[in-house]
Amino acid sequence: MRIPVMDAKMHQLMPTTPTRAKLLLKNGQASPYWNTLGVFCIILKKEVEPSNQPIALDIDPGSKFEGWSVVSTQEAMLNGMSEAPHHIKKSLEVRRNMRRSRRFRNCWRRSARFHNRLRNKKSLPPSTHARWNAKLRILDQLRQIILISTFQLFQILIIYVL
Repeated sequence: MRIPVMDAKMHQLMPTTPTRAKLLLKNGQASPYWNTLGVFCIILKKEVEPSNQPIALDIDPGSKFEGWSVVSTQEAMLNGMSEAPHHIKKSLEVRRNMRRSRRFRNCWRRSARFHNRLRNKKSLPPSTHARWNAKLRILDQLRQIILISTFQLFQILIIYVL
């Protein structure tokens, strides 16, 4: 795995190898830093011109697991896998049963309201919505660590919504 690098003004630079990071720390050219996610980074003490390569994030979607890959023009910097949320259907069923029990527990019976539903409107199912939100959360955390310039996720999102 590559070590994230920041310049003196806390702007993200191209990640470096652990060997080079140790050398920079040993020579006093950089200082250690742990970001808000708890990831180890180094901060360079002198100002440098950013020479960042384009970094792309690609997602291999699946029903149970999703693969993540952060790739630069020369090599793959990070590969990972996440488990897709699968508890949504059970949670909605529990919520529906609790609502029904509240409706029948009272001494009066309120009829169901059908006119406030989303009829003839496009909406995502809750399980799909939760999966896409999980992808966006992971994407946001990766953007805090690595300067990503290209996303394959949004192309998939646009195709899915259309």
